[in-house]
Amino acid sequence: MKNWSKDINESVKNLNEQLTIDHNEWHKFKGNKNKRAAELISSALCQLIIGNNEKDSIAYLEESLRWLKGINVDTPCPHKKSSS
Repeated sequence: MKNWSKDINESVKNLNEQLTIDHNEWHKFKGNKNKRAAELISSALCQLIIGNNEKDSIAYLEESLRWLKGINVDTPCPHKKSSS
């Protein structure tokens, strides 16, 4: 059962799209714990509000907490120097 308005669904979807680390930014931000946590939290909202999926929402929130607490760590990829 969906309990949320179309506006809320669209807002959550838009937020998720804005917070998602796209493939062009992945190597730069994959080690940024705040960006990774925010991306996961927005995914949790999508699962809860749009998908009505509490289980996956909880999993995303738990993963985001591991990023915020510094348990999950990833390092940015080294920048390649262009040869000119």
